[in-house]
Amino acid sequence: MRSNSLRTLAVWGARKVLAAILVLWGASLLGYVVLRSAPGPGPGALESLRMTPTAPGAPEPHAPGYGSWLRHALRADLGRSTRIQQGRPVVHLLAAAARRSLCLAGAAMLMAALSAMALAWARLTFPQVRLLRIVSGLVHLSSALPVFLLVYIAVILGNRVLSAGAEQGLWSLPPWFPFPSRDHWIPWTAAAAVLALGDGLLADMYRRFSAELERTRANDYWIGARLLGVALHRLLFRAALPGLAAYLSRRTAFVLGSTVVLESALGWPGLGYLAWRAAAERDTPVLLGCALVMALVVRVTAVAADAFRYWADPRLRGHP
Repeated sequence: MRSNSLRTLAVWGARKVLAAILVLWGASLLGYVVLRSAPGPGPGALESLRMTPTAPGAPEPHAPGYGSWLRHALRADLGRSTRIQQGRPVVHLLAAAARRSLCLAGAAMLMAALSAMALAWARLTFPQVRLLRIVSGLVHLSSALPVFLLVYIAVILGNRVLSAGAEQGLWSLPPWFPFPSRDHWIPWTAAAAVLALGDGLLADMYRRFSAELERTRANDYWIGARLLGVALHRLLFRAALPGLAAYLSRRTAFVLGSTVVLESALGWPGLGYLAWRAAAERDTPVLLGCALVMALVVRVTAVAADAFRYWADPRLRGHP
C-alpha cells in the first residue's frame, strides 16, 4: 500500500514538473514572438521614456535571438537589459520588481479572500440580517469597476479630500502626499485595496466562497460529522478549502494582469510596470524575464493548490 502511494505521488510530481516546464517555455516563446512581430517606434520616440539613456556615440544595443536567450536561461542567466537600464543584469531588475509586485498582489488577494470569507460566513450564519445583504450588494456593485478606473477615483478623490481638509485646518498634509507615493504604508495599502476590489476580484471570491460553504453544508456527511463531534472549522477546512485553494490559484493570473494595469497607472516600479516599459522600449531580455517570472508564479501557485487538495482528499492518494 505504501509503495503504491509513493508511486502515485512520484507520477503526480513528474506530471506537474513537466507541465510547469512546458508552461514556462510557452510563455517565453510567446513573449518573444509577440515582441518581435510588433511594429517598432521611431528612434527618438522612446528616448524620453528611458531610465538610463544610451550614451552619445554608443552603438545601438542588439536584442539576442530566442535560441541564444534560452540557452543562457537554462544556466540561470537571463541576459542584460538592452534599453531600460542598458547593460544591467536582468536578474537584478527582476528581483527588485518582483518583490514589490508579489507583495502587492499577495496582500490584495489576502484582503479579498479574508473579506469574502468573512462576508460569506456571516451571510450563511445570519441570513436574516439586512445589513449583510446591503454590504454584499455594495461589494458586487463596486467590484464591477475596472482597476484603472478605481485607481483614477482613488487618486483624484483622495488627493482632493486631503487638500480640502488641510485648507480647512482639519489636518496637515501627510508626508506621502500627493498620492500615489510608494514611500509609505498608507498609499501602499490603498493600492492593495484597489487591486482587491477591482476587476470583480472581491465579488467573484465572495460568490465562490458562498457556493463552497453551501455545497459543504448540503453534503450528507455534514450532519454525521457534527454528531460525531467534529469541530466546525475543521470540517470546513478539509471540505471547502481544497476547492477554494484551486480557485485562488486560477485567479493568480488575473491578479497579476491587474497588477500590471495598477503599476502602469501609478508609475510604481514593480514587475508589471517593468514589463510595460520593456514592451514599450522593445527590451527583449527584460520582457522575456518578466514573462518567465509571471508564468513561474502562476505555476507555483497551481502546484501548491493541487498539493493542498492532494493532502486534504485521501481519495486522491488511493484511499477509500
